Amino acid sequence: MNFKEEIRAIVFDFDGTLIDYRYQATEYTRSALKKLKDSSYRICLSSGRPCHIAIHAFRKTFGDIPLDYVFGSNGAELMDMRNDHLEILYPLTADEVRYIGNTVRFEHSILGIYEKDRFRVSREVTEPSLKEWIAARDLHPVLFDFTKNTVERSKILAIADPSRKQDVARYMSSVDLSMFNTSFSSDICFEIVAKGVDKALSCQKLAELIGCEMDQILSFGDNDNDLTMLKATTGVLMGNAAEELQSQIPLHTSAVTEKGVYDFLERNGLI
Repeated sequence: MNFKEEIRAIVFDFDGTLIDYRYQATEYTRSALKKLKDSSYRICLSSGRPCHIAIHAFRKTFGDIPLDYVFGSNGAELMDMRNDHLEILYPLTADEVRYIGNTVRFEHSILGIYEKDRFRVSREVTEPSLKEWIAARDLHPVLFDFTKNTVERSKILAIADPSRKQDVARYMSSVDLSMFNTSFSSDICFEIVAKGVDKALSCQKLAELIGCEMDQILSFGDNDNDLTMLKATTGVLMGNAAEELQSQIPLHTSAVTEKGVYDFLERNGLI
């Protein structure tokens, strides 16, 4: 494939792709985004974070580098950056949120919902790793009874200390969440969104918006929630991705703490 000639849009996951899990970006990553600034490619973000949280974090890290579209909550939300228009494409209904609140009751995890600069949580946050995770997003935890929710939501998180990831996975497989899409976006976050919602769906929406084929979208990701996007587009897996993902995606680049996205973009004449 002649990437330079055929690619129309570049979609980046955020956590683990543009920033590492200490919330830092390398100079290589900063340089790659700066070089793309004046390119003809549509530059997009596709994050597990809601749009407003993802945009805030992107600007905090990379300044005024422009984005064309931001897909948040694993594809449930779309922000058109040209006119600052936010659209919830595929919400969880109020009834579905209450169902999750009644169903998911694992003592080692906390249910969470983003709401502006607040993070509504099902119990007090005591774990240091989770306090750090919330603080890094400039959020304020507020106790919330999920069983009494009355409005639509983009997604629900179940967060737990990274040492509990396998325990969370076993528990979630033991309860009925078959009417939702679920995935891990990191060792801390288990994500619950409306059925059918994933990052591949957001790329389908992007292809419609700009009038291109799916293989003309170049995407970068590192985790389980990126897999559908990487498989549906011309996907590139980060070198820091889990070993079990390596064989599923043929195109690779170096780790986010090394040359990361810069490595692939430079090798293929995109920057």
